[in-house]
Amino acid sequence: MLRKTAIITGSSGGIGSETALLFARNGYNIVLAKHKVSTKELEEKIIALGVEVKTFPLELESHKSIEKFFASAFKAFEYVDVVVCCAGIAEKFGLFFEKDVKDIDRMININMRGTMLCNKEALKYLTAQKHGNIINISSIYGESGGSYESSYSATKGGIIALTKALSLEVAPFKVRVNAVAPGFIDTKMTSSIQGSDRADAINQIPLKRLGQPLDVANLILFLAQDTASYITGECFSVNGGVKRFD
Repeated sequence: MLRKTAIITGSSGGIGSETALLFARNGYNIVLAKHKVSTKELEEKIIALGVEVKTFPLELESHKSIEKFFASAFKAFEYVDVVVCCAGIAEKFGLFFEKDVKDIDRMININMRGTMLCNKEALKYLTAQKHGNIINISSIYGESGGSYESSYSATKGGIIALTKALSLEVAPFKVRVNAVAPGFIDTKMTSSIQGSDRADAINQIPLKRLGQPLDVANLILFLAQDTASYITGECFSVNGGVKRFD
């Protein structure tokens, strides 16, 4: 019996690394994407769980890099079951009309275009093997919008639309595509929000706590498994009950 394999981009982030570890604990071999930040510590943790791990460089602003990454990933293991597109960047608070166009372009290139091209390259292989699934990471801001984070919200909303469209295209190939939209999760990306702003955000959450990366990883694992074989084209929010942040 072939061991399943999970390809995870953004594995140096809080959600990505927790997802990689959770899949490894459930017997998946892991392919990590490396960009600037070392993945050595994460690799050692995965190996200690008794599965294999391979790491390849990935630059989301380069189509050639994305193409090479997925070619290497699918060649490294005989059976790839799931691709988790978790890589992305955050946006500094600010009025949209005052933002530098270069910052807007970078947000689009990494979060939206990068995710689109990762889906494009992954689907070449998944549709050929006629099995597998993609899980794209969006955000609660992709569903409801985030004041002072318009570019980020737009890219994350685009990921949801991409997920829904692709799920229709690739269903005949027995490939599923879903999305997860985290709310306020306690990661490096949200660590800059402190003091009264952090307290105000927590107060708006019905469960009165920040989400943990494992809260998101648990849902990603569920969607990847056969128990979710009839679920595709959906976006699931992990947000503690809040619908939007004011």
